[in-house]
Amino acid sequence: MKNKTFKLATLSAAILLASTASYANANNQAPASIAECKTFEPTPSVIVKGTNNELSSQTITIGATGDMHGRIFAYDYALDGVDRNAGFSKIATLLRDERSSNDNFLLIDLGDTVQGNSAELFNNDPVHPVVETMNTLNYDLWVPGNHEFDFERAFLERSLENFNGSVISSNVIWDKNSVDCKANEEEVPFLRGYQIFNYNGAKVAVVGLTPSYVKVWNASNPENFRNLDFKDELESVTDTVNSVIEQYQPDVVIGALHHGRKEHGRGVHEIASELADKFDVIFMGHEHARFIEQVEKGADFTAEMPEISVDGNSELEDKTKSGVYNAENRHEKVKIIEPGNWGWALAKAEIELEKDQQGKWQIVDTTLSNRKVESVQEDKTLQEQMLHIHDTSVTDANIKIGEVKGNFTNSKGGFADEAVLEEQVLNSEGLRLYSSIHTGKLSDMPITDLINQIQIMNIEQKGSDSEGNAIAVDVSAAALFSDGSNLFDGQEYRKKDSANLYMYDNQLVAVSIKGEQLKAYMEWSYGYFNTHQENDITVSFNPAIPAYNYDIFDGSIQYTVDLSNAVGERIDITEIRGGEFNPNADYVLAINDYRLGTLLGEQWITREQVIWDSSNEPVYAVRDMITEYVENEGVLDRSKFENVNWYIKQYGPANAAGAVSEPGDILSLREGAGAELWSKLQNKEICVMRSGPGARNSINVSVNLADEDTWFANPNYSAEATQEALYEGCAYSNQPK
Repeated sequence: MKNKTFKLATLSAAILLASTASYANANNQAPASIAECKTFEPTPSVIVKGTNNELSSQTITIGATGDMHGRIFAYDYALDGVDRNAGFSKIATLLRDERSSNDNFLLIDLGDTVQGNSAELFNNDPVHPVVETMNTLNYDLWVPGNHEFDFERAFLERSLENFNGSVISSNVIWDKNSVDCKANEEEVPFLRGYQIFNYNGAKVAVVGLTPSYVKVWNASNPENFRNLDFKDELESVTDTVNSVIEQYQPDVVIGALHHGRKEHGRGVHEIASELADKFDVIFMGHEHARFIEQVEKGADFTAEMPEISVDGNSELEDKTKSGVYNAENRHEKVKIIEPGNWGWALAKAEIELEKDQQGKWQIVDTTLSNRKVESVQEDKTLQEQMLHIHDTSVTDANIKIGEVKGNFTNSKGGFADEAVLEEQVLNSEGLRLYSSIHTGKLSDMPITDLINQIQIMNIEQKGSDSEGNAIAVDVSAAALFSDGSNLFDGQEYRKKDSANLYMYDNQLVAVSIKGEQLKAYMEWSYGYFNTHQENDITVSFNPAIPAYNYDIFDGSIQYTVDLSNAVGERIDITEIRGGEFNPNADYVLAINDYRLGTLLGEQWITREQVIWDSSNEPVYAVRDMITEYVENEGVLDRSKFENVNWYIKQYGPANAAGAVSEPGDILSLREGAGAELWSKLQNKEICVMRSGPGARNSINVSVNLADEDTWFANPNYSAEATQEALYEGCAYSNQPK
């Protein structure tokens, strides 16, 4: 059926009317099969979605998800908890709303769909549950992402064959040089590069794209793309869109691209700049980013493109920024939208059309938005249908994969909190308020070295630069995200424990950075602390800086921190790479992808200084790298993560066991003149001051021996008081205002 346009009169009524039904199901057809060296075309090249040719105006609404990574439910199995910003189950609720008010609705998934969040548990099922979910939700079109190629080709084929809609990509072809695929040197597409949808005579063309670097990223698993090849993105999209326009004369042209905006220095911005006169809207995935942008024809694709959403929140297009988009100027610019990842939002394009005097459909305007799912309820029907998948995944998250040898913090008993030597206890506001901070944030301990050493290990074992050379990491930076993160001697390590150490799904990045900029970054990080004052017996924190912006540095670097100095003058790098620190030297730094944005924003590095990232590794998230390590080793041994390389002067240098040989001012006061006050803090007789009532509000005042306004008495304290009463006594509501 290649390139065959079905006439309206010959199509069955089921296909003509079922705007939310799949082509195969509407015709009771068995799934199409993938044959070697043949283009897989499970649907006709033109699908009719409406036949009312008497209309003079209409709006076509296109919805898209991307980078769902196995999120059927609003649940993260690594964290073993609900994620309010995720899930096909929430997208399903939005789809019901959209379809109830839009007769002309088209639904696209942008790829990286069946990998992640325990989805791999079901790879041997006849129909993968994520594919089943897409079929249940009546997706019209699917563009495979790079992570669809993370498994053997048989799994890829089974997934594509069982999907009820169209599957497209303009740059995946059969390998002309393959022994098994005798293509006679002809270029044979693996998938059709486009799909045409006819809405009441208005033709909408969708062009798909998959990253060409699949063969590089999965070079160690050639079976995953056996007999397949991947063409250059810009070349493929250009050829396909030109061919589609010539053959079908579409009224609307849509890009569905699984590709980064600046991928390898080019990316979607290059495609948009070159082809702004061809495309009306580009939906994209791959970056896990949230944005609505506009690109002018011929724009410098290496530059940043303007965000055109209201208040820059990536939710609703701001027409005062983007301007009208119609038949007169549609060849001058193109809008781009990405809906984040995991189902953070349903990307939406409303395309208004009117017939001109010649009866041809013309674009009147387009409006883009990201409909967030945070406050949306999950669809009960889908939940019930997929409950067995959820239950299996929860069980898997709790599987023991190893054991912990040694406490990973150095406090007495291995407990996290430095004042009361307990683990975090949450009060009614969601956080314990009376204490200070996780000891792992105050001195060098295995709990943070673990994260940094895993980052270094993965880059050095898996990464390579643009010339294929191995990467040697000088410095790694990582935050301890939660005051509840800890590991105890003898603890059973379960899959979900990696998420307790590293709650976010950050990817890993290696960058080259000048010494001067590295030090500036470190100074920025330790700006998290308020300046130490004489008689302080605790530290405190700048309430404007969130805890996740406090990074700790490991590797071949040795440094000290003096909190009595002003922000920007606290760090002394005493050694790096076995020698003196050189502000003009280039160093290799391991960071996560979130912090990469910080470094770019502060202009400490440029995109050209990115050496490698893990986005295309089968295990791409830092927390999953931790899991992988424990699975391989069986034992998580603290002695392998003892790399004492920094200390805060107000505490003093400590050995690997945490013993301080030369106590700094804070520890000296606790043992001397401030001992009584410190004891009261440990007993919960007094409470620390916070910047506000919320769980994220900082302890913003250091307890000071000479200033009674730096703490307050616990109103519930008595020798007979329960621990619960003591916890509540230190709530923010009892704090003097």
